[in-house]
Amino acid sequence: MTPALVAEVSRLYQAAWKDPAQWRSALVRGERLLRQHLETEPDCVDALTSLGAVLSDAGRHAEALIALRRAEGLGSTDANTYYNLAVAMMNTSERGEARGYFEQAALLEAGAGTLQAYFDPHAH
Repeated sequence: MTPALVAEVSRLYQAAWKDPAQWRSALVRGERLLRQHLETEPDCVDALTSLGAVLSDAGRHAEALIALRRAEGLGSTDANTYYNLAVAMMNTSERGEARGYFEQAALLEAGAGTLQAYFDPHAH
């Protein structure tokens, strides 16, 4: 992803968290930008990882799993890919597999251009 795209998606993501009134619209715009990028670069692991975070935070965990599994299948070494997979799994029927992904994420470094999904372990 270009630095400008990373900056804009990050700005939208932060806006969603800072202002509840912007939550839905900011996530929708971030998703749209990521999907547009993936139309031209479908194997972009950073975009797939960030899309997974956006979808999870929008409550669309099953869709997030699709994007994140693609990033994993492309050989992602980004901690956020595996962390986001675990978050999505915790919110689907695949909950039992999440721990291994959280553990794998802890062994890796997060990419500078990716987002991390929100997760509250006390809520589960």
